[in-house]
Amino acid sequence: MLDALSPGVTTLRWNSEGIDPFIKKAMKYVTDVDELVKKMKENVRKMGEIMEKWSKPLYERKNKALVAEDVEQQHQAAVGPRLEDIRNNGKEIHRLMKDTLDNIRPDKKSKQWLSYQDYINGLIIEGITKGINGSMNYLNQQLSIQFNKQNSLSPIFDIKVNLQDRCVTFDPSIECNTRGNGIRDIINKIVQDFISIAIQMPGRIDASQNPNNPQNNGDYLVEIKDQLSLYASMNSINTQLNEIEEATKAFIRQYDDKKFLWEERLEESFKEFLNSGESFAEIFNKKIQALKTGSEEDDQMIEDELDSFNWMSIKIFKGVCTRYPTLDVFDEKISHLTVIKKQISDMKTQIDIGWLRVNSLPLIKELEKTVEEWIVAHTSFLLNNTIAQINNIKEFIHNVDEGIKVVPKSNESPSEIAQLQAVMSHLRDVKVIKDKTLDLIDPMKKVIVTLKKHQVKMDEDFLVTLETNKVRLKEISEKALGPVKESILPLQNKEAENIKRRLARFGVVVQEFRIKFQNTLPYHTNQTSPEIINASYDMISDFY
Repeated sequence: MLDALSPGVTTLRWNSEGIDPFIKKAMKYVTDVDELVKKMKENVRKMGEIMEKWSKPLYERKNKALVAEDVEQQHQAAVGPRLEDIRNNGKEIHRLMKDTLDNIRPDKKSKQWLSYQDYINGLIIEGITKGINGSMNYLNQQLSIQFNKQNSLSPIFDIKVNLQDRCVTFDPSIECNTRGNGIRDIINKIVQDFISIAIQMPGRIDASQNPNNPQNNGDYLVEIKDQLSLYASMNSINTQLNEIEEATKAFIRQYDDKKFLWEERLEESFKEFLNSGESFAEIFNKKIQALKTGSEEDDQMIEDELDSFNWMSIKIFKGVCTRYPTLDVFDEKISHLTVIKKQISDMKTQIDIGWLRVNSLPLIKELEKTVEEWIVAHTSFLLNNTIAQINNIKEFIHNVDEGIKVVPKSNESPSEIAQLQAVMSHLRDVKVIKDKTLDLIDPMKKVIVTLKKHQVKMDEDFLVTLETNKVRLKEISEKALGPVKESILPLQNKEAENIKRRLARFGVVVQEFRIKFQNTLPYHTNQTSPEIINASYDMISDFY
């Protein structure tokens, strides 16, 4: 074509002979070129229209919060057909490029054609970039806490917060996790779907122009990843994800004053709580130390206190825990746990954090159950420990009452002596522990009153039971240390004389045995032989 048009530049003038055929021929060439240029422009315009569709966001936000799994599944269901459309669009772009190629029939290795391919590649890279950025910018907007708040949008995700492995966690997690179902995992997958627009083309324009050719490979992923605008979009999305992570961490921090409920083990913590108090023995030892002055009167008082404590331990403290904090400390602890319980029950079961709807009901239910277990551990200890002491007092009163009903008339027979000794044992018990037991009644009443304040249900009215025990103990003590003691006093004195006589006779027997032992055993044998040694051992054995 250039050779045919060159005369018009080099030799021909408007008045030259043969100008009309030249003009006619030139017009044909120019018309053909104009048609080709129009065709190329039209194909490029169509390519632009096709790629303009890619700017429509690949992510579609629903008008209600969904569980994470449903968000991912619905996105996959929606994005699949969209990506298929983009693949078909890519085939159409290749068809338009082939149409241009077929019309102009260039030298495919020429610099001009290669430059045109670079131009079309640039348009495609720009179209892919705009398409990805369109989805990125839309998603970035949807992940903005401020945007959601300003537009009163329904959250995207519906997640739970609960206790797992002794830790308050979100289900699913906000961060990425090993299962790949965290909120950030799902958002990252959605972003990867956006970026996958770069690999939907059947192949690169600068590869084979036949889409069905298996050698037509390659994509635009490398060029797309170098686009600075995409870096900025991805950083914005990461900023939104970081913001929601910080917001959810702040949400978790509202439970900090309650974290002992899941960080501490109830059994170990309660045992430590009990051990923080003084034992009965420690309290008693302090009292004894205060009594030590060195006087005979104080020494007798200390001995009486020791007897009293030992018999209290056997009779009244049987099966009773004797180390625990004071009632005031228990009351303060139970009150604190009750406040915690009220705070938990007042918590909202559902709260929106930006584009997350957090369902706190599983956590609240678990915490309510746990704090109730802590309260019951403290109240049941007080109740059961008090009931154990009440039952011991009842048993003591019953045993004394039954034991002093029958008083022996004499101390002649072994059965009468045994009966007398039993009655004397009951009198001793009453004398030693009555006052200390009566001193326990009022503190136990305070325990019951405290438990009633904390609405602890009881099978009986223990205040009445304690008062009854107090009256019964006084009555049985007065009976034991009054009429019963007087009735057995003669027998007791007579038995004491009998014991003295038996001791004297026993002393005589011991002395006689000692003399016989010294005189009979081979103390003075000077000779040794097997026979003498064996005879000596036989003699010793006779005494045993």
